[in-house]
Amino acid sequence: MSGEQKLNEHRSIRNVIKMSEGSQSKINTDEISVVLGATGGLGSAVVIELAKKGIRVVAVTRNYQKAKKIFDGFDVEIRTADMMDKKQTLEAVKGAKIVYHCVNVPYTKWLKEFPIINNNILSAVKTTEANLVYADNLYMYGKMHNDKISEAHPLSAKGKKGELRKRLAEQILNAHNKGEIKAVIARFGDFYGPNVVNGFTKPLLENPVKDKPATWLLDLDKKHSMMYIRDAAEGIVTVANNPNSYGQIWHIEGAEPVTGREFISMIFQELNQEPKMKVLSENSIKFLGLFVPIVKELKELAYEWKFPFIIDGTKYASTFNTTEHTAHRVAIKDTLDWFSES
Repeated sequence: MSGEQKLNEHRSIRNVIKMSEGSQSKINTDEISVVLGATGGLGSAVVIELAKKGIRVVAVTRNYQKAKKIFDGFDVEIRTADMMDKKQTLEAVKGAKIVYHCVNVPYTKWLKEFPIINNNILSAVKTTEANLVYADNLYMYGKMHNDKISEAHPLSAKGKKGELRKRLAEQILNAHNKGEIKAVIARFGDFYGPNVVNGFTKPLLENPVKDKPATWLLDLDKKHSMMYIRDAAEGIVTVANNPNSYGQIWHIEGAEPVTGREFISMIFQELNQEPKMKVLSENSIKFLGLFVPIVKELKELAYEWKFPFIIDGTKYASTFNTTEHTAHRVAIKDTLDWFSES
């Protein structure tokens, strides 16, 4: 199936986020948007979202062949660059009006590589005077204090990954506040969808396609925010193209929070099978972490699944007058189809 066919199918099965008049500036389709980390889950979804809006988009990746495959059927320019290299980063963003920072690296490389990548991207956008749009997560907040995590939630993370994400975001906002760049930050719950293959999502949605139990972490009955990747892409493109969004943090919310039991049940209902669930306990994570370094890194984030972990997207929803997001059942079908075809 070509990219255009997939896009048409997607349009026919999902609800569209709608915005009130005046809440979004008119997008200039002649201006260039550059997506860094373009073959990752969010990066690829952002590239496709921009392409379907008719925006000139450049996908930046280290893997040209992977990008060519993902964006087959879409009008996308592909540039190869390594964000660990300052000169390559600058070359990658030349000509851009908006730069989407969707770069990610394996957990085990975060502390070493992310500060370098962030510095290189900031230097590049300062030089080119492009607007910077930073895709972020919720790690800096730590354990949820109230019933939801709003933009005003205390930054109470005590682990190294949460503290790092806090520093990176502060660095970007400080540069904005000093007038060195124009930047905006979008934060999301846990992603799932086509081309999302992180350590949490892959065994959750790929395993059932292979007739294996879906894997959840720690507690099947705590509410958790799950974010369909195409909704995330629409949301970040919305804030990126609204001048009034800049200098702020925006929490972008997906469909309703769900428990692991509810989410896995929907997966197997779509497959017309009885649910098969596997829960990784803290002891299991500790044991597997002896052999799988990335699993070891999950220990710091255990609070996300031991307790409810729910994002509050009220600010975004009220500003842009959103209606319903893609229902989990529809998004799960899309994701399972992708894993089946991959």
